[in-house]
Amino acid sequence: MQSAPPPLRVAVLGPVLVEDRAGALAEPAGVLGKSLIVALTLARGIATVPSLVEDLWDDAPPRQERAALQTLVSRVRTASADGLLDSTPSGYTLAVAPEQTDLGLARRCLDRATAALRAGDTASAIAEASRALALWRGEPGAELGGTPLADALQRTASALRDDLLLVRARAHRSGGDPASALDDLRPLLESRPLDETLRREQLRALADAGRRSEALLAFAELKEALLDRLGTRPGPDLVALNAELLAADEEERPSAPRRVRIGLRTAPNALVGREYDLQAVEDLIATSRLTTILGAGGLGKTRLAQEVGTRAVHTPAVIVVELASVRSGEDVELAFASTLGIREARATRAADPGSQLDLRSRILGLLSERETLLIVDNCEHIVDAAAAYVQDILDSTTTVRVLATSRAPLAIGAERVYPLDSLKSTDGDAARASGAAVASAPPAALDAYGPAVALFVERARAARPGAVLPLDVVARLCDRLDGLPLAIELAAARTRSLSVDEIERRLGNRFALLTGGERTAPERHRTLFAVIEWSWNLLGTSEQALLRRLSRFPDGFSAEAAEAVAGAGAVTVLDDLDALVAQSLVTVTEDRSTGLLRYRMLETVREFGDHELVGARDEDAVLAGMDAWATSFSRETLSQMHGPQQVATFQRVTAEQDNLVAVLRSAIEGERRETAAVLFATLAYYWSLRSAHSEVIAFGPAIMDLLKDGEPAGELREAVAACYTILGGTFLFVDLRTSARAISRLRRLRRREPFADSRLDALAALVLHAGRADTGIELLRTYAASTDPERAAIGSLLLAQLHENSGELDEALATATQAWQAAQAAGDAWSLASAAQAIAQCHSQLAHPAEALEWAQRAYDHMAQLQADGDLRQLDWLIAMNAISSGDTARGRTLLERYLAAEVDRTGFDYADYYAIGYAGMAEIALADGDPAEGIRLYDQALAAFGGAPTAGERLLNPWTIVLAAAALVVRLRLLTTDPTVVDRDETDAAAAALRRRILVTARLNPPSLDRPVTGSGLSGFAVWMLDPRTAERHGATDGATTDGAAPGGSWVDTGLTLFALAGRANGRQDVASLHRDALEARIAGTWGRDRLEAASAAVASVPPAEAVVRGLAVLADVRP
Repeated sequence: MQSAPPPLRVAVLGPVLVEDRAGALAEPAGVLGKSLIVALTLARGIATVPSLVEDLWDDAPPRQERAALQTLVSRVRTASADGLLDSTPSGYTLAVAPEQTDLGLARRCLDRATAALRAGDTASAIAEASRALALWRGEPGAELGGTPLADALQRTASALRDDLLLVRARAHRSGGDPASALDDLRPLLESRPLDETLRREQLRALADAGRRSEALLAFAELKEALLDRLGTRPGPDLVALNAELLAADEEERPSAPRRVRIGLRTAPNALVGREYDLQAVEDLIATSRLTTILGAGGLGKTRLAQEVGTRAVHTPAVIVVELASVRSGEDVELAFASTLGIREARATRAADPGSQLDLRSRILGLLSERETLLIVDNCEHIVDAAAAYVQDILDSTTTVRVLATSRAPLAIGAERVYPLDSLKSTDGDAARASGAAVASAPPAALDAYGPAVALFVERARAARPGAVLPLDVVARLCDRLDGLPLAIELAAARTRSLSVDEIERRLGNRFALLTGGERTAPERHRTLFAVIEWSWNLLGTSEQALLRRLSRFPDGFSAEAAEAVAGAGAVTVLDDLDALVAQSLVTVTEDRSTGLLRYRMLETVREFGDHELVGARDEDAVLAGMDAWATSFSRETLSQMHGPQQVATFQRVTAEQDNLVAVLRSAIEGERRETAAVLFATLAYYWSLRSAHSEVIAFGPAIMDLLKDGEPAGELREAVAACYTILGGTFLFVDLRTSARAISRLRRLRRREPFADSRLDALAALVLHAGRADTGIELLRTYAASTDPERAAIGSLLLAQLHENSGELDEALATATQAWQAAQAAGDAWSLASAAQAIAQCHSQLAHPAEALEWAQRAYDHMAQLQADGDLRQLDWLIAMNAISSGDTARGRTLLERYLAAEVDRTGFDYADYYAIGYAGMAEIALADGDPAEGIRLYDQALAAFGGAPTAGERLLNPWTIVLAAAALVVRLRLLTTDPTVVDRDETDAAAAALRRRILVTARLNPPSLDRPVTGSGLSGFAVWMLDPRTAERHGATDGATTDGAAPGGSWVDTGLTLFALAGRANGRQDVASLHRDALEARIAGTWGRDRLEAASAAVASVPPAEAVVRGLAVLADVRP
């Protein structure tokens, strides 16, 4: 598609909007957030701190001005797109191009409109001014209150709008449309009735419109008003103009030119979903003499061109020349002559040179009489002749602008191409959330979907008004039809006799289904097959062969992949590929961030090519070519998936992922072991580093079955070893039997000799030591001390995880820091991200939110380079929880809303805790914002989420159940004191008993991998319950609330204090604000005395985490709630 104007990222001409992290425009939170955006927009550069403070707070600045401003900027940044707000040594600025704010774009449009008017290009001036005026969405500054900043914005916007209206009024009048000029002048004169410049324009426009008497009356009224209000008279220019009007003769007034319309058809219905395209094409026509609407058949190029012609009301002549029926390039001129009504054309022989010269001169003469928009429709089948004739017209006239439609560009110097895109079926998340059907849904339900769905609904209603149209099914149907308007209309027509569900099920044979278009439509548009066949017949033999072979790629392809399956030389393939692009059968996209170039086919074209491939009996050759390409690509990228080249390699694999998966599935089904092993080794490693473990698990059993026989050698041995290494490690957490089989096979493979790839050999050794604690830890220590930075990073990272799981957080933090240093030397993005994440997690568990936020952001930046969505979601949660702990609940809410809105695999082994910890975070926000009832409800929802876990084991043993149950219990106990109407005492006691059971059962069923910090969290929560005064009193202890430091009470309180101290030694997790140990200690000390608490802590100060957990579990087992 043509490069569209830069998207707006900031808008202030109405409600204030900024680009959010999803790429959409959204309102900043609060009046101050909106005011900050307005101030930066008005600054048009760097806004200094003092100026921003004055703009935002006027006469009442905060005490800590710079800190308050930094906090505000941080809050706005959190909800805005990355990099939108930039810091400078002296202040802040918006890091956007001038045309990416609506105010800046309006200024640029005004400049261009003014320049065009000076050059006599009235159409361009009108287009630019209209484009700018359309940016106003309401009253600028209305939501800022009566502040000086709001006044400044209103003044700036009002002056700019006035200038735009005046330029457009002058352009309208110069272009022969005085009525439109008067419409633009009216609001200006209402606000500035004594402005003589405006009055001069009004008088001239009235005179040009043949309303001379009204012009004279307007002058008389102005003269009287100036005398009454100001005691002055009109200036000499106006006086002279009035005299000119008085002396003018009626015949001297300009008359509007005669309008000519040839070939424009009245539209049978509204054009759906092409508002942007209409404006874009009109903008191109205004600045270019030849514009070509380019695209595949069925996209609606002709319909769009007709609509452009219909809307060109100010163009004296609009002429449509249709070339679809022209079969020879020699007859192009005859088609033009016939359209223009040159009668001799029908009897003239095109081959007669004399007649050709006469026709040409007469055609050019007619086109030169007035400003003309010439629409040349359907050029692709005679593109050379059409291009030559259009070039001749442009060279020989100054009055003609051409709008062509074609599946191939005309490729001449004056051409500006507008590639027409397909229609979208969805318009944001609201569509996915709606399951409504048109028959019962309110109009808003349809508004949530895109124009493709609207088109289908409109045409289906016309075919069968009572049809039930489930919008989600319609959206899927439109997606499968590539958003092609013709295909959508053909499918909608089928609702006469089929339901939408039946149409969707039959799309497997779309060419047989989508027939029976309008009887008045051209033959090439009556069936979907005919649409594609029209372009197919314009291809050469080698081009057809390439299209057939490329149809087996499910998701685009690179030039290298095309060469592999084409079976021809590189130069020939590139030439043929260029021809397919030229005919709009293949599209080209380029990722600017990666520089990767991709070719794609519409699904409809792909199915046509596949149909032709089967008919040509060329499938085996294509299969062999795709295997060879995929195997070569996988071997190359697997060796580059670590170190400095990792990010670029991940981008390449991401682009080819769907193609590689398709070949992998085919190889598994066809039992092509080498292809399957090589592809799975690459994909599984890629998936594992992106935490897409469900993909590995899905293919695992089939790969294990396929590779069970034979003794691989050479490169195949390495690939098979990589498969077993990843399967052995991944299935260790979900299916011990499959993991054991993979590890056993890996051990047999490695028994003979180490693997040639040292990195693979190191990873394989780790998997072979899984479950063997002593030797495994020793191996990790060896790796951590290695001089190889990659091996040192892996060893240190895994050691840090073991230390963390053991409750040794100081050691975990130190070892994770070593991993970070090694990863820096290795230059490996995944290792850097994982090390930073481990450091952030340690700080989070230690309730160090500032440090956790710093390291989590580093981890996020590196994970984002790898598009590791699972890890990015985890980091969203980690950052959110520490933002909440820092008091920034707004940032926490934004991140958690994004986190909870993400789509998660419901069969994954972390599905339940994903939502549970998200709800817990929202609960902490509710509590911090003073809504205890909502906080308790969300904690109940968090714990209930574990009931949706896919297995009983996860429901029972998931460690997060202990952490969240402990946090919820602590919250309940706090609210029993501060807001007892929200919680129930009996329910709180029952929650404590349930927490105790959960801790003990988990410890008994899962002792080898017991997570000590998690257990510590549970022990901490239960200890807080024991030390609650009401609990202590029920168990025989006296009231412990004291003011003199004395701490009466019985053994129940001593036991609770000991349990709380042991929980501290186990380094219970403090990610959740309600479990922060400092706050809990203050609460307990306030009840039972600081000395008594410190004595209990001192008694266990030397107890290591492992022993602390054992002793804590023993205490817990002895307590009877």
